[in-house]
Amino acid sequence: MPANATLLNGAPPTGGDVRARPPDEIVAMIEKSDLRGRGGAGYPLAKKIAAVRDAAKATGRAPLVIANAYDADPDSPLSRTLIKHSPLGVLRGTMIAAVAVGAREAIVYLHPKAEDERRALESELAKLEGSLGGVLISVALGPGGFMGGEESALMNVLESKRAMARQRPPYPASLGVEQRPTLISSAETLAWLPHILERGVRADSKLVSVTGAVRSPGVYEVALGATLAEILDAAGGVIGELKGIHVGGPTGGILSATRRGTRLDFDELRAAGTHMGSGQIRAIAEGTCIVAEAAKLFAYLAKETCGICVPCRVGTARVQGILESVQSQLGRDEDTKWLGELGDHMEQFSLCGFGITAPSILRTTMYEFAEDYRAHIEDHRCPTGSCKPVRARRYETMVQP
Repeated sequence: MPANATLLNGAPPTGGDVRARPPDEIVAMIEKSDLRGRGGAGYPLAKKIAAVRDAAKATGRAPLVIANAYDADPDSPLSRTLIKHSPLGVLRGTMIAAVAVGAREAIVYLHPKAEDERRALESELAKLEGSLGGVLISVALGPGGFMGGEESALMNVLESKRAMARQRPPYPASLGVEQRPTLISSAETLAWLPHILERGVRADSKLVSVTGAVRSPGVYEVALGATLAEILDAAGGVIGELKGIHVGGPTGGILSATRRGTRLDFDELRAAGTHMGSGQIRAIAEGTCIVAEAAKLFAYLAKETCGICVPCRVGTARVQGILESVQSQLGRDEDTKWLGELGDHMEQFSLCGFGITAPSILRTTMYEFAEDYRAHIEDHRCPTGSCKPVRARRYETMVQP
């Protein structure tokens, strides 16, 4: 179910004379629009703005706004696509957010490879000089790597520190960059604000990156509530038979093809065992071994973890090793139990969403593709015949899993 291309449809509205609107009115309109954060977690933007305003009032510290356009997932360039189509929309939305929280300064945060997008934003900023309601907007580049876009690691980068997660609480809204109340929201979220203020629209669509076994992969704007099947059809349809749908990017779960009726909705995806994440929807063709898919995902996560917390740093590596052992026909009967326990530990004790959400890969694949695991562990064979051993010896640790 494609949506009207609200965000990708050229020049956005101005949002009206934002300075003439009381901040309470702006927040009320955002709340009425039901705008939830498009960065993955789906937290209501109006509540986040209110928290920043309250913290600024209580502490007397000047608040800051950050538009996160980092696109940590290389296969889901949502912010880059949005900036390509509407750099002005991102800047106006960032300015409106700054006015809403009482900030005089805002930053658009980009991946270091987003050079074209940086130039587009800086070109628009040069044209808008003096017409941003007194808000100074600058562009900053992150360090590269997946964790460079995580919100607490992002704060460290802006303070000239390593891109590593922080303990929360305190949350950025109360104690963010340089101990200032900080509103961090995705560029896609903020780009909605001019439309909401001038047109009074509801935030009813989402950018997604459709990849994998589809005829026309790319970034699409689709209606929130569209089914996964409708989204795959919008990308030209699936090539061949569909085995699974990977939703949410590298830390997202893999749903079986029978779940194609699941709707693109923050709460419904969570109930299905995955999350909105980076907005990537990947079609996995029949004939693919899901054990191998899970092993590849955890190999990527083990490489990209910032390493600051033990549950994530050690957990991703141990899960990778066990999955690669299973893939290499070196599995043991107790492996699924250990994978479940490792996933629980990561979810409960990791510092940030990277480690907290990664176990969705294990939960969905072990439940929905149990036969792939059973064939590897019990019969020591790949059910699809596609796996090749990636380890000559079983992954071992001091405490045997």
